[in-house]
Amino acid sequence: MRKILALTRKEFIQTFRDKRMLPIIFVAPIVQLIFLGYAVTTDVKHIYIKIWDMDKSPQSRNIINSIVNCGYFDNVGIINNDKDMKESFKKNKCDFVIYIPSDFSRKIKRLEKAKFEIIADGSDSNLTMIGLNYLNEIINRENAYYQKEVMEKKSGLLGRYIKTPQITLNMKVRYNPELESSHYMIPGVVCLILTLTTMFLTSMALTKEKEMGTIEQIIVSPIKSYEIIIGKTLPFVIFGMLDVVFIMSIGMIIFNVPIRGSVVLLGFSSLLFILTTLGLGIFISTISKTQQQAMLTSFIFVFPAMILSGFVFPISNMPIEVQYLSYLIPVRYFLTIIRMIVLKGVGIDVLWPEILALIIFGIVIFTFSSLRFKRKLG
Repeated sequence: MRKILALTRKEFIQTFRDKRMLPIIFVAPIVQLIFLGYAVTTDVKHIYIKIWDMDKSPQSRNIINSIVNCGYFDNVGIINNDKDMKESFKKNKCDFVIYIPSDFSRKIKRLEKAKFEIIADGSDSNLTMIGLNYLNEIINRENAYYQKEVMEKKSGLLGRYIKTPQITLNMKVRYNPELESSHYMIPGVVCLILTLTTMFLTSMALTKEKEMGTIEQIIVSPIKSYEIIIGKTLPFVIFGMLDVVFIMSIGMIIFNVPIRGSVVLLGFSSLLFILTTLGLGIFISTISKTQQQAMLTSFIFVFPAMILSGFVFPISNMPIEVQYLSYLIPVRYFLTIIRMIVLKGVGIDVLWPEILALIIFGIVIFTFSSLRFKRKLG
């Protein structure tokens, strides 16, 4: 027992002497708890809707107010034609369009079936299904209200023989008509695998050189520092691009995930994203002495990045402060790019802000990490 206690004491001393391990042990869990505690929620709120009201009657306004005031939907605008609707979906400006035909109020007054349509962006199948459930609940309440209203007006008649209006909902889903969750998740898996592969392997490979002492042999060899960086990271660029091809091919063959947009634009965006993950991998290697430290530090970067990027939980459901913080996560931009290319077939005319953000992040992160690595070599 005395030997075990002595070894335990030694490990505690070594751990607390290593200043790089202390933030991983004590600071990282607190930071992750705060971020994930705010960001992770299974509630779906702030579903963005736009209104296409062809009736413009008190009855149509009543159903619109019922939808907007329920607390789950945000009215973000009005549209007047099919072109506006397509543009809104392509630019991710709304999740649902509420279309009310011109005969909606007339059918209610005639105690007939009054139909209105929901046109949904089905690229996020989970959000679409939850939104549809909310809308069905609202329609049930509206039908009960009209039934009660008619019953009160015709209270002298037998209730079961009274004809009442009935509001019904027709739903049309774009981009993912079958609401297959795999169509939404496979592009996210590409982001996750790219991040893990390129960041982990880069940080582990460079840290392994330091751990084994072979980095000194590279330093004294007639190779310039930028050549070392390119030579050490180029294989992981190739691995990353192969992963993109492999995962998307499997998604198309097994899960029938379509690629509706430009494959060239998808490849170019992947390269830009890999530039940011390689830069982070290089940076992690400069602050880690061992491969174990590099692995743990990489996890600190990966999990908050995937959560705050909208990979699983919609960013619109997060607190506004966390939403602003997500703009500093490169994964957010690449995830938007790949999902919109694959599912919606949009081009650079829509995606240029995200592509520009990836270019800026890639250049800044890779340059900063490379300069820091050069100083460490020196």
